[in-house]
Amino acid sequence: MFDDKLIFPPLTNPTNILDCGYGAASWSIEVAEAYANSEVIGIDISPHMKPDDTPENFWPELDDINRPFTYEPNTFDLVQSRMVGGGINASRWPSYLRDIKK
Repeated sequence: MFDDKLIFPPLTNPTNILDCGYGAASWSIEVAEAYANSEVIGIDISPHMKPDDTPENFWPELDDINRPFTYEPNTFDLVQSRMVGGGINASRWPSYLRDIKK
């Protein structure tokens, strides 16, 4: 699917990428390796998900996506949010979508 591209549609030289609910961090790590000049931040509620060996431009953070984001608007060129539907409270959805859009 998507011709094995990590980001679709493709972005040219993204510098700041956020992965919401990074889990095992496989996508975050692949993107950090593919875009070595970028900063990839992964947030997850579980501290046990932090992988041991990661690229220098990957920053895992402990955070809860059910709380409002503390990042400034327009911080990220790309926000990855997939497979988090079961972890987001129903009342949080409207503000979560606003947070990842800004």
